[in-house]
Amino acid sequence: MIEQKLPIYIQKLEALLRRLPANHPKRPKLEQSFSKQMAGYKGEQSLFYYLEHLPHKRYKIFHGLRLLEGSYYFQMDFLILSPYFFLILEVKNLSGSLTFDTNYRQLIRTNNDKEEAFPDPLLQVERQKNRLSSWLAARKLPPVPIETLVVVSSPYTLIKNPLIPDLSRSIIHSASPPSVITTMQTHYAKPAMTDKEINRAVKQLYKNHVHYDPDILAKFQVSPNDVLKGVHCPSCFAIGMNKTYAVKWLCPFCNHSSEHAHRHSLEDYKLLISPTITNRELRSFLSLSSRSISEKILKSLNLPHTGTYKDRRYHL
Repeated sequence: MIEQKLPIYIQKLEALLRRLPANHPKRPKLEQSFSKQMAGYKGEQSLFYYLEHLPHKRYKIFHGLRLLEGSYYFQMDFLILSPYFFLILEVKNLSGSLTFDTNYRQLIRTNNDKEEAFPDPLLQVERQKNRLSSWLAARKLPPVPIETLVVVSSPYTLIKNPLIPDLSRSIIHSASPPSVITTMQTHYAKPAMTDKEINRAVKQLYKNHVHYDPDILAKFQVSPNDVLKGVHCPSCFAIGMNKTYAVKWLCPFCNHSSEHAHRHSLEDYKLLISPTITNRELRSFLSLSSRSISEKILKSLNLPHTGTYKDRRYHL
C-alpha cells in the first residue's frame, strides 16, 4: 500500500499551526483545512482494518494514489487491483444523515438540525474512473473494467435517497468492502489482465505516484517572518525550550526535559521553510546564541551536506 502514514500535507498543516501565533489572521482558515484533512484521513484509516481481510495475493491495494493525467493531477482514496477488475473507493467521513441530490449533483449532510452541501461523491468517483481509464490507456496497459464505490466510514451515518434505485450498490459503509468485492468478483468470468500485466500496472502506479507536497506558506499566504522560532516541547508543544547542558533541553512551561527536542523542531523547519539548512539558519530557528552549540547539534545529527565550510548546507 502507498500512504499509510500521515500525508505530508497534513504534517505541514500541523507544523504551521504549531508555529503560528494564536491571533494570526490565517489561523481560522488553517484550522478549518486541518480539521477537514484529518477527518478524511481518519475515515480512510478506519477502512484499513477491513481491507486487510482481502487475500493479499489476489488484490493489490493503493492508498492515496495521486497521478498526473494530461495537465492535471487526480487522486484516489483507494485503488484496488485484481486481474478481473479495478476498484476505486472514495471515502467520506461524515456524521449525521446524508442525502444524495441527483438533480443538483450534490451531497446534503444534516447534522444537529444544520444542513450543509458537499460535492457529489458519486460524480467525483466517476471522474476518477474516466481519468484512470485514460491514464492506463496512455501507458498501453490492457483495458480493464473499473468499478467505483463511495464508502461512508462511520457506521452510524444514515444514508438515504428514495430517488436513487439500488443506492446500496454505489454507497456502502466501511465494514462492507470485503463482501462487496467478493460479490463483484462473481460478475467476471475471465480475467482482463494476466499476472504479468498486473505486476506491470503495479510498477507503473508506484513509479508515477506523486505526493501532494505544496509550499504551505505560499499556499496560505503566510510570511516566513510570522513563523515562531525556538524549540518546541515534545510533551506540551509549547515553543521556547531552554538549552541547559550538552544537548539537553528543558521546557519552562511543563518541566519536560529532552535530549532530542531539536530534531522535532528541525522537522518543522524542513516542512515549512526548506529541506536544507545552514549553521546560521539553524541557530536562528532554534533561537541559539552559541555557534559552538549549533555545530555540536549538526555534528550529532550526522547530516549529508554540500558546499564548502563557509557556505555549507546540511540536508535535513
